[in-house]
Amino acid sequence: MFSFRATRLAPSPTGALHLGHARTFLITWWLARQAGARIHMRMEDLDMARARPDSIQQAYDDLHWLGMDWDAYEETRNATCETRNEVVQSERLALYAEALEILWRAGAAYPCTCTRADIAASVAASASAPHETDAQPRYPGTCRDKFAAAASLAETLAAVHAATGKPACLRLRVPPGPVAFDDLLAGPQSFDVAADAGDFPITRFATPTDLPPAYQLACVVDDQAMGIDLVIRGADLLPSTPRQILLYRALGHAPPRFAHVPLVIGLDGKRLAKRHGESRIAQFRAAGVSAERIVGWVAWRSGQMDTPREISAREMIAQFDITRLPGQRIILGTDDLAFLRP
Repeated sequence: MFSFRATRLAPSPTGALHLGHARTFLITWWLARQAGARIHMRMEDLDMARARPDSIQQAYDDLHWLGMDWDAYEETRNATCETRNEVVQSERLALYAEALEILWRAGAAYPCTCTRADIAASVAASASAPHETDAQPRYPGTCRDKFAAAASLAETLAAVHAATGKPACLRLRVPPGPVAFDDLLAGPQSFDVAADAGDFPITRFATPTDLPPAYQLACVVDDQAMGIDLVIRGADLLPSTPRQILLYRALGHAPPRFAHVPLVIGLDGKRLAKRHGESRIAQFRAAGVSAERIVGWVAWRSGQMDTPREISAREMIAQFDITRLPGQRIILGTDDLAFLRP
């Protein structure tokens, strides 16, 4: 059994929860309840363009329906203690702004006006053009030492905007060399962020007085503030971990441990989507499928059962054995759907 104090469930309201989410969240919940650790709920709703307000309550309802619960979170700020059942990122912008000030004043972050198109054009024009299979080109450091610092971050961004007529984001100055860590599920990992991605953005583009945090920064700030010492999430986020470790270091905090769960994918090898058939938890509920059947499928596809059967989430706490979790991605096929739609 893993020994830890606290972890979290962190859904995003950009769409409905599906079977892959259910599997990762149940594994997280089983580990926390086995260890007697706290488990907090954090709604990651900072992607305002894609967020759907109705998805927030639906996510809470789906997880409760599956049998999961979470612990209240107590936070003390400005000598005031506040207790919340759920943490919502869009309500914590002041906390992220404080972290940005710390990074900027330490010289660990700088303003950049380069868009993705600018970076792609710059890289394409150089001898280091990426291969077709690369997800995105490496940032070449165009703005790293381009703009002089003013008295404050806001004044610096205002000066950049006045000089260029463009909005800016903030990027982290990434030191050279590999970032190594030992993932509790994926094993030893090493990424060279400087060589692979370069200085990465920690905010979105905005006005000098409004710097929306990027996912990497908000995740780090929240996990540290909430006392999270074990992060359990999907393996698609494994490349985010070295970037977040660099942010922890820049902010002067020790990173938590990480455990990345292999994804559930379709027969085409891609993440679950409507083209793979219905996999949304809400649709199973509407069709009359029991929560115990979904939980039983998760337990079976997590190596806990030789054959699938209905079981409650709470019954599985004592039985769950993380060492039996498959190390490979799970392909959602006809056997899965046959069990899920009896």
